Amino acid sequence: PMLLNRGSSFPLFAQLTAELREQLNRDLRSGQLKPGDLFATEKFLCQKYGVGAITAKRALDDLESEGLVVRHRGRGTFVAQPRVNQNLDHFYRFTTAMQNQGFRPTWKNLSIDTMKPETSVCKVLGLGPGEKAVRIERLRLLNDEPFFLHTSYLPEKLFPNLDKANRESIALYDLLAQEYNGAPVRCRDTFEPVLLHRRAALLLQVPPRSAGMLLERVAYSAEELPIELSRGVIRGDRCLLTVDLQ
Repeated sequence: PMLLNRGSSFPLFAQLTAELREQLNRDLRSGQLKPGDLFATEKFLCQKYGVGAITAKRALDDLESEGLVVRHRGRGTFVAQPRVNQNLDHFYRFTTAMQNQGFRPTWKNLSIDTMKPETSVCKVLGLGPGEKAVRIERLRLLNDEPFFLHTSYLPEKLFPNLDKANRESIALYDLLAQEYNGAPVRCRDTFEPVLLHRRAALLLQVPPRSAGMLLERVAYSAEELPIELSRGVIRGDRCLLTVDLQ
């Protein structure tokens, strides 16, 4: 077996975690491993490093908590899909940001209609009595894997007939810019950790009550009018938030 430093004050499981983290990153860079590949079993680690099952399990648990591997009972430990980084220091456009990270973003329209929204939506969008909103529910995918389920509300008076045509092939903000000259210029995003309810988990292809990130966005026009309220959930196992502070 490969030797760990048993005379060190650094715990064995922490040494093993550090060794496996370095090995995993090295193998990913070289192409020897890729997301979805089998990484290691507890039994293999016990034999290779001469440690007990508890030490091996704790090291793999730590790697999983860091988002580097995914463990499936009875199947083994697999290399995790890369996390998607959302930098919070600028106006974030999903399609552009994902393309810049090397992903292939697509989406499916689950529903689009015109309706009288609830009071909280009316308040945010400044809708008066009887005014309606266009509601668009979309499932966003990265490399054909579900990632983000969200619903957008937009004032019908600003975007008439938005619900009449097939909008599947164009990003929403591009559509607003091209057909209405009304793309937002800034937004306020709010993030909150949640547990995914059954329908969201089913659409995102994760177990119910999996960790997720609730995102609420209010987008504003050049005239500082609120033109979109969006609420949705992101898969927690694929989400990484970054803030640059100066």
